[in-house]
Amino acid sequence: MPGKLYGVGVGPGDPELVTLKAKRILETVDYIAIPKTASDKESVALSIVEGVLDMKKAILELFFPMSFDSEVLEKSWSNSVSEVKAKLDGGKDVAFITLGDPTVYSTYMYIHKEIERMGYDTEIIPGITSFCAAAARLGISLAENREAFAVVPSAYECENLDAIIASCENVVLMKVSRNLPKITNKLNDIGLLDKAVLVSKCGFPDETIEYDLKEASGKKLSYFTTMIVKRKGVK
Repeated sequence: MPGKLYGVGVGPGDPELVTLKAKRILETVDYIAIPKTASDKESVALSIVEGVLDMKKAILELFFPMSFDSEVLEKSWSNSVSEVKAKLDGGKDVAFITLGDPTVYSTYMYIHKEIERMGYDTEIIPGITSFCAAAARLGISLAENREAFAVVPSAYECENLDAIIASCENVVLMKVSRNLPKITNKLNDIGLLDKAVLVSKCGFPDETIEYDLKEASGKKLSYFTTMIVKRKGVK
């Protein structure tokens, strides 16, 4: 009988935010699949799991290079699907761990859709997103009453960012470090510079919070940096 594939969200960084269901699934599967951008890089998701599990599990490393080349990406996804399929065909259950939630900007979903299309049993275990954890850490809301909020993967160019900011009371910008100076200037121009806050590596021991975006723009920030913009203010 073929094995089952799980997509398991392990939260933003704090091992205590791994759900009980995620922990149970990870304890029972045969393999834990981890996404990596290079063979010599550590898996952040695995470091979180190591905080809650006795790591005597077989690890399946899946490589997803940091690239915008569609051919390169398609090849990495195809190779990963083949590796996961081989384990499932051997009757082994596989849990693909991902930061935050598997359904939010996660590489896992590419694997999930293809494996599901092939007829294998799959299940997604939700996790706490970085922006929900960041809002909780700051003691602020992401949306109240009838407010609308948007989530933007601003590590990539977002051509309609102006329209999004104009139409939503609250905006979450994920992975902003690369575009921070540009975003800071934009917020300054529209009078929202003091209505934003940065949380870098939320839930990790080296977490930082920055309210002064101009000062933060001159710093080297982690790839895992989230910005929250609220028209009513972030303090």
